[in-house]
Amino acid sequence: MSARRQIEIPSGSWPIRMPETLAAGYVGERTVEGFLKRVGSEYPRPVVDEGSGKGRRRLWLRADLERAVLMRGGEEEDEVA
Repeated sequence: MSARRQIEIPSGSWPIRMPETLAAGYVGERTVEGFLKRVGSEYPRPVVDEGSGKGRRRLWLRADLERAVLMRGGEEEDEVA
């Protein structure tokens, strides 16, 4: 079996589909756990949710995360005004 190669994400870019570690950082959460607590309310559910336990694979779309953050920002601005 050949060795697995690590992925590379160029500095300053975000992939279209992100695992929970990247998705949490993208929306500005301090921890993955904080992000996951808000999934389904403030943040969308993953578009891919396969497996369970340590092998679980969950992916979020960058556009969905961006939309959720922008919607929250708009609501906060309306409350202040």
